[in-house]
Amino acid sequence: MSRDLAARLVVGLAGTWPTAAEAAWLSLWQPAGVILFSRNINNYNQLHGLCRFLHQLLPDLEIMADHEGGPVSQLAGALGRPPSAWGLGVLDDVGLTARVFANTGQRLSRAGIDRVLAPVADVLTEPRNPVIGSRSFGSDPNLVSRHTVAAVTGLLLGGVKTCLKHWPGHGGSLGDSHLAETFTGHGAVPAPFAGGLTAGADAVMVGHLLTDLGAENDGGLPATLDRDFMDDSRRLLGSGSPEDRFFFADDITMGALGPAMRRLGVAVPDAEASGLFDPGSLPLAWFEKLAVAGCQRMLIRGLPTRAFPLEKEPGVSESPEEWDSTVGPGFTEGPYAEARQRLWQKEGADFRDPDADLVWRDFSRHDRWEAAAGCGKALEVIHERLAGSFRSVTMAPEPEAAKGPWNRLLVTSHRPLVADENLFAGAEDRGVCLVMGHPSLKTDIEARLGHRWRVGALYDIAPEDLI
Repeated sequence: MSRDLAARLVVGLAGTWPTAAEAAWLSLWQPAGVILFSRNINNYNQLHGLCRFLHQLLPDLEIMADHEGGPVSQLAGALGRPPSAWGLGVLDDVGLTARVFANTGQRLSRAGIDRVLAPVADVLTEPRNPVIGSRSFGSDPNLVSRHTVAAVTGLLLGGVKTCLKHWPGHGGSLGDSHLAETFTGHGAVPAPFAGGLTAGADAVMVGHLLTDLGAENDGGLPATLDRDFMDDSRRLLGSGSPEDRFFFADDITMGALGPAMRRLGVAVPDAEASGLFDPGSLPLAWFEKLAVAGCQRMLIRGLPTRAFPLEKEPGVSESPEEWDSTVGPGFTEGPYAEARQRLWQKEGADFRDPDADLVWRDFSRHDRWEAAAGCGKALEVIHERLAGSFRSVTMAPEPEAAKGPWNRLLVTSHRPLVADENLFAGAEDRGVCLVMGHPSLKTDIEARLGHRWRVGALYDIAPEDLI
């Protein structure tokens, strides 16, 4: 039974090269795949070497990554940061979307990645959803469907397999399944998933989402633990054959699984400060319950050493060769740059003013979405670019720190804003505001600044978006 379960796992590694223990564990348990994160990446040549080593270690291994574009671009440090899905939806040019994703697929394939966990097929039916945001193409099912089809078409053309996410839909939730149980709400919209599968996707990531309101109170289960729901989903999305579609369980260390596992009688370890569970602490029964429900692949951000232990101490790890970070594959920026330029012309062209003082309210520092894109220095680079476009730039942690009156405002946040009555203290009665990040920022700030302010939105927090 343990061997069968291990064959369903897609595991994470700790650093930029497998330790001796990690290499020994992979050789012993032979999981289905390895998922790479920003912590595993230094540059393109290191990524290429890591993928080559893993494929040599286990020839049938599938290497994959969350590299959707925008705030979730785990391989940005090696492959660049694709434009956000929401920005592409605003431009609504399916040809451009297909070219962007084909370019991304080419970069991934050339580096040695076999499957990308993308595109996001969620429809953002809850405007203040805290976890999907600009990862979605939009709030209209028809728009999301046509861009999902374009994205899948592009990725396949680029040479990588795809995985649609997050079935049955995370775009209508008010909560974040990384942290706790959450109801899918009105986000269960099947059309984009059906379109993506028709376009050639062969996998669907299932979110740890409660599909019935109040399910946590009546013993209900999230989708990934509900066998009846999984069987119904297979019939809806495919032929019903287990080989027809791969059903991936979203990261199984997420906090949303804890309460349901307790209801099933599984011993639940203590959660970490982040709200997630330590991969090495999960018991074997955790994996058994997911497999019985029909999850053919289980994503886990580390090695589950409690459930699948090493039988003996590993030998000494060999040091990897030194990777030349100056030599790269020379990727063209064509479609990435076109998307960013067109969005800037639409939303930000009148933002710069060398005679104005800019107030910058940032709520993204230390946000995990920024970490997911491997761009820890993004805010510093943004500040450098802005410094040449304004008389002064005040990055104000509190509005009182900015001297008024002022008529230029930048707001950056990957999540919806919380109530802040002093956000606009010192603002003139008219001006230009630029927001970067969550789609709800534009609407919320327009309502609070008034009609005499123009608010533009870029839907990602990346220096390259400031054309």
